Amino acid sequence: MRRTKILATLGPACDPPGVVPAMVHAGVDGFRINLSHGEPDEWTARARAVRAAQAAAGRPLALLCDLQGPKIRLAADTPAGERIDEGEVVRFVAGTRTPPDALAVVWDDLVAAATPGVSELVIGDGTPRFSVEGIAREAGAAEQLVARCTRPGAVGPRKGATLTHAASGARAITDKDRADIAVLPELAPDFVALSFVRHHEDVRELRELLREAGLPGARIVAKIEKAEAVDDLAAIIDAADAVMVARGDLGIELGLAEVPLVQKRIVAMAREEGKLCITATQMLESMTAAPEPTRAEVADVANAVLDGTSAVMLSGETAQGAFPVETVRQMAQICLSAERAARAGRVGAANLTETESVMKAAASLADELGAAALCVPTETGGAARAVARQRPLAPIVALCHRAEVACQMALEWGVLPVHFPAKPDIDPMLREAIATCARLLDLRPGDPLVVTYGPVSARPGATSLIALRHVEGDGGD
Repeated sequence: MRRTKILATLGPACDPPGVVPAMVHAGVDGFRINLSHGEPDEWTARARAVRAAQAAAGRPLALLCDLQGPKIRLAADTPAGERIDEGEVVRFVAGTRTPPDALAVVWDDLVAAATPGVSELVIGDGTPRFSVEGIAREAGAAEQLVARCTRPGAVGPRKGATLTHAASGARAITDKDRADIAVLPELAPDFVALSFVRHHEDVRELRELLREAGLPGARIVAKIEKAEAVDDLAAIIDAADAVMVARGDLGIELGLAEVPLVQKRIVAMAREEGKLCITATQMLESMTAAPEPTRAEVADVANAVLDGTSAVMLSGETAQGAFPVETVRQMAQICLSAERAARAGRVGAANLTETESVMKAAASLADELGAAALCVPTETGGAARAVARQRPLAPIVALCHRAEVACQMALEWGVLPVHFPAKPDIDPMLREAIATCARLLDLRPGDPLVVTYGPVSARPGATSLIALRHVEGDGGD
């Protein structure tokens, strides 16, 4: 069983009949809808395609909706192909029309958010790049950023722009995001990703907006792609349900050379806190047009698996690529191969709750006995996440009492989720749980199982008991 999960982005390449089911068969565990592209009708159709594929496959699939966040870009009338040389001083103004002596950026907060001497303004995917040196204030004229080119390149109409180390007052949730959140109940996502997070309060704001929209149970993925987010990483991980290493904009913010070590840091911190971590951006980029990945891409994916990431994400490779199904198949094979060498250690016990300590003991017991599976009935998913945090050798069968929790668990490392309605009595529940595990994993009579459960009267997330059982010939204990 593959432990690292695969999240694939939906797009035009996935719309033809049969493609989404084929991607599921190839190994997809969840799908992403990028709300930066398309319209609500398209998003709804794709969400329905995911749920139809889920029903046909007979296994839960996660659906993630990715909010666009604040996108800034050069004005539409920016001279096409104008080259800026290193050392050249350029002025930038907020607005939609390019003045004779400056370049216009379509973002009202441009000047207010910049920190001279610290912020950089980056165009496109990294060039040209400017160091913000000051703010020009002249009577009767709009304020302008004064910036010096540190990396040469060409500008052009509507080219994307990034301001690093933006002031904390800059908004992560835009008016477009608020409008899109109002549409989310129709899509019923399991996860909602917040782009360009700067501070943990951004996560808290989104959680309140989701509650108001009628989606209090949707889990929040904080995308780490801003320098400010790296600075506030511990608090963001604590506030969010999951994090995504969004390496594209992170590379623009920090410089490409810094991304690998920051990636390792984010993955390690997320795992230490028991939070889902998704590694994303250009993982198999060449497969947008080619039937096989490059060796460097294979090494990149394998490295993320060895780091301990919970999931890897495909973007344009599946949304617009020529080989969406084969890309998923290649990703699954790479993850499986890397997992043969991956063996993460236990996390420390200093910051574990009582339930998490119980689940750590269950994972250790399963490893010591060579258990065929960890069987974890769960109301909220918390018990199964606590086991996954320990990276046990045995697969984790999460018997989720609610269907929506089973879909959320589909992206958790090493977890095989199944909808399993709660049973009032312990003994019948144990028998059916063991039979379910045996059926899902094709276990043999005598195979040992470690089963965890909590008292029926306990609150959700209060798993406190561990039992050792064996599969009998009839699937019982």
